[in-house]
Amino acid sequence: DNFFHVIIKEALKDFIFEGRPLEILQAYTSQEALRILSQNKDIALILLDVYIGSEAIGLKLAKYIREIVGNSLVRIILMTSSIDNTLRKEAVVNYDINGYEYKKDLMSKKLHTVVTSSLRYYRDILHMYNNKKAMEEIATTSSQLFGKESIEDFFETTLYHLNYVINLYEDNYGFDVSSLAAVKANGDNHFRVVSGFGKYQSAIHSPLEDVLSDGDYGLIKDAGTSNNCIISEDNFVSCYNSSSGVEAVVFLEMDNKGENHVNYDILKVFHRNIAASFEKLCINMEIEETQRENLYILGELTEAKSEETGNHVLRVSKYAKILAEKYGLSKRDVMLVTMAAPIHDIGKIAISDSILLKPCSLTPSEWEIVKSHTTIGYNILKNSNRDLLKSAAIIAHQHHERYDGKGYPQGLKGEEIHIFGRIVAVADVFDALGSPRVYKKPWVLNDIL
Repeated sequence: DNFFHVIIKEALKDFIFEGRPLEILQAYTSQEALRILSQNKDIALILLDVYIGSEAIGLKLAKYIREIVGNSLVRIILMTSSIDNTLRKEAVVNYDINGYEYKKDLMSKKLHTVVTSSLRYYRDILHMYNNKKAMEEIATTSSQLFGKESIEDFFETTLYHLNYVINLYEDNYGFDVSSLAAVKANGDNHFRVVSGFGKYQSAIHSPLEDVLSDGDYGLIKDAGTSNNCIISEDNFVSCYNSSSGVEAVVFLEMDNKGENHVNYDILKVFHRNIAASFEKLCINMEIEETQRENLYILGELTEAKSEETGNHVLRVSKYAKILAEKYGLSKRDVMLVTMAAPIHDIGKIAISDSILLKPCSLTPSEWEIVKSHTTIGYNILKNSNRDLLKSAAIIAHQHHERYDGKGYPQGLKGEEIHIFGRIVAVADVFDALGSPRVYKKPWVLNDIL
């Protein structure tokens, strides 16, 4: 009834819980109550009249909130003016409520006690609920971070999930938290921002010391000294040092959200997971770079044997990367074709210098020998189980095939030629035509195109 609404609102108008006043929303029908619930996801307590009119609608509404709406967090206190022990027992036993009170007791002495205890229970259960969600987010983050192949993608994902965890209590999953990640590569003197959100979104590629205040930069130095994380009400700062020499920092401004919005232990677990994932990424990048250098060396050995123009394999690799990206290949396929391209002519190691270095025209039999370098290269590489060397075998075998079917060694046509073979064929011919050889002068760009 309206009288009770007025009494409750007046009694709680100066109520303060943990430094915050209450916002009281009122509904006079079950339809109004459901509308308010749908528009306000953070309601902590519902004082619900058992009877609306002559029917015990309150019980049905409590069940609907729990089972249909799926809200298990809100505290529901049923109220009634009539003493009906049978109804009371049914409500307590069969309905997921958190209290059953008589209105006269609430109005006289129990209201503040009931509200305070209910809010404390809501606070604690919400804290546990958000910790659970945070741990689920950490598990999700770990699996996603382990799949990243670049530092930029790694820290963009890291910042996204950290922002999510910090904003859990507000159900706000946007990037309202200003945050950044910066990296110092082996041999560099400065950290440079690689990812940023909020006010740091425009700071990417900038030196870190030019972006942060002296006080905030000092926090990063302190965290770096301990190779750990520093958490305050205002900031989350963490530093990461990999065994390969790459260093990184993550900085978030929490604007006094820290104490209220996330368990510090959760952030520390997050920090440890990021550290382990970052170390794995750096090791993988070091291995990949070592593989890349080894393949370039193999390509240069072949290049030196046939006296190709300097850096031919490096240029072919870069042209292949551009073509693969423009074609729309996945990041992994772009990586494979880029790294495998330098050894497209590996089969030439088996061709006699007298033929490879011959300054005049080759005889038909000599030309057949030269063409065999594609099959030789394929046979050298084909038995590997590694995707990189499998890709290199395809490229070695097919980079002289032609779309019209007039290439060699198999005379493949159109899309019978693997996309890796087609890409490197174009890159190889483009560079070959524009470079001097023992048997020709370089073409000008317009003639090549």
